[in-house]
Amino acid sequence: MNENKFSKEIYGDADGIYMSCPEVISKHLAKRLSEYKTGVELCCALGMTVIQLAKKLDYVYGIDMDEERIVSAKKNAQLYGVQNRTEFIQGNVLDENLLQNIQAEVAILDPDWSAGSNKKEHVMNLEMTQPSIKEMFYKAKENITHNLVLRIPNTFTFDILNVLGKCEIENIIWDNRIRFKYAFFADDILENRETNSYFII
Repeated sequence: MNENKFSKEIYGDADGIYMSCPEVISKHLAKRLSEYKTGVELCCALGMTVIQLAKKLDYVYGIDMDEERIVSAKKNAQLYGVQNRTEFIQGNVLDENLLQNIQAEVAILDPDWSAGSNKKEHVMNLEMTQPSIKEMFYKAKENITHNLVLRIPNTFTFDILNVLGKCEIENIIWDNRIRFKYAFFADDILENRETNSYFII
């Protein structure tokens, strides 16, 4: 990553900034999801994806367990001028009582998929993310919406994701390699398909 990751000097801890999705890619995702009016990101960290979604959607929630990151996310939303279209909630993304109170047409799931303390090494299955992306998927699908987007490591394939159903994988590529992937799940996706998107970061 380089200094071009964000257009503003954002608030947040070093790990949160490192793991946050680059702004240009969050903008791309927001454009892709602009057919929806409301959204939520589970494990929103510093809120950078929520902020870009809020520029295209009417209202977006962000949920994260880390109280300090929620404080930073609120500051970042104000920095980008979307504080009136966002709500950040400190809480457990696996808490069904919390999820049932979220009114959103699309949910983005973005758990930590680093292996241990090394942020550059990634887990190899759905159960090893923190929290479990498999558990997040089923709880979000049952309590919020069937329109789900998973941000996943480049090691995840259709073979790993098939247990969740059919999906579209979008490979996010810059500097000639896949950095991570988005997996899109919706009731109208009936077969696996894969696309590539290229970015300059």
